Amino acid sequence: MTSTSPGARTTGGADKIERWRRLRQAALTLFEQRGFAAVSIDDIAAAAGLSRRTFFNHFDTKAGALFDPAPGEAAQLADLLVREIDTDPWVALTRALKAFLTAEFRTVSARRRILAGQPELNRFLLGVNAHLEESILDWLGSRGITGLSARTMSSMALACVRESVMAWDSEGGPARLFEILDQMFALAAAGTAAICAAPAARTDTAIGKTTPKTGQTRSRILLAAERLFAEHGVFAVSNRQISEAAGQSNNAAVGYHFGTKADLLRAIVEHHATLMERIRERLLRTRGDSTDLRDWVACVVLPFTEHLSSLETPTWYARLAAQIMTEPQLRELAAAGLHDAPNFYTVVGGLHRCLPALSPELRRRRDDMARTLLVHICAHRERTLPPDVEAAREAWSATAAELIDAIEGLYLAPRSSVKAVV
Repeated sequence: MTSTSPGARTTGGADKIERWRRLRQAALTLFEQRGFAAVSIDDIAAAAGLSRRTFFNHFDTKAGALFDPAPGEAAQLADLLVREIDTDPWVALTRALKAFLTAEFRTVSARRRILAGQPELNRFLLGVNAHLEESILDWLGSRGITGLSARTMSSMALACVRESVMAWDSEGGPARLFEILDQMFALAAAGTAAICAAPAARTDTAIGKTTPKTGQTRSRILLAAERLFAEHGVFAVSNRQISEAAGQSNNAAVGYHFGTKADLLRAIVEHHATLMERIRERLLRTRGDSTDLRDWVACVVLPFTEHLSSLETPTWYARLAAQIMTEPQLRELAAAGLHDAPNFYTVVGGLHRCLPALSPELRRRRDDMARTLLVHICAHRERTLPPDVEAAREAWSATAAELIDAIEGLYLAPRSSVKAVV
């Protein structure tokens, strides 16, 4: 009989982390020796003494073995931040980030050496530190800095880290890296001084104080970015191209209004997530007490399809969402859009209550299947929408009905007797 004691669970978690670290170490070593392109997933698994199947239990892609965050990194930074007692939030934040880089220097330096020989991999750095932002925002909130002010300070600090690493020659050693980092932090300090001096009450309402012209410019940039990202891929589009497509003569318009490309992508996701959350809220008012699986599947499908149907034709977000789903770095950025979506988690809970016969692990896998089906079918539908508005709405309605049928069947499908994946 398998033990379910806390000690057994802890051991299992420790074993999983150990396997992750073995795979990461093997990947770093092989990438440095042979170059990223010359190393296969099978090579990494073999060097770690593990199976290919185990590799995919820990990483979605080969790039993930190089760029995915280590288990517990966000908590590690949170702990470093809590220990900081300096009264200046910027000084405390930058000191904690330097301590974090010191602890992770082996990975940082190896990654930099690998990127030096494979510059096309630089695109993955866009979201490499995104998982740290929640810890920073929580800590800033405890210091009375919230809303846009907190996001700006966090984004500036993480951008300084990223750009310093990219400007650094790893042959110069850690001293040179921290010299560059101190220069970057000093350049950013003037901007954060203004943030720290601003009254906290103004930060949460800042977005509502934009002028009509500013709001229109932001909207044009968001729409242009969404279209270009959907057509060409997030990593293939520059901020300059987005500014030009939005009709902005200033090529720095994206940076001025949103910050980094990661911030722009997050703004797009949060805009759509907010609108879909309103649809969930409406659906929950009429179906929230249901014990019928089909009602809860509808609460999964309809927020996405109804939202897409309400947008001006042609739409682009479903195709962007499909990219986000398949790129681990983009998924981390997009996940931030669910932090303020309590109705999403209510829907998931209601759905799972209708599936008591499925184990939590099997429910999770079928959740993944359902989400993949929903997003990719909607992306396909979006590409083939008729130009007529009414015809497009009818197409979305038909797609929603078919998806509800398919996803309900997916959750109710019998489980085959297969050996568990370890």
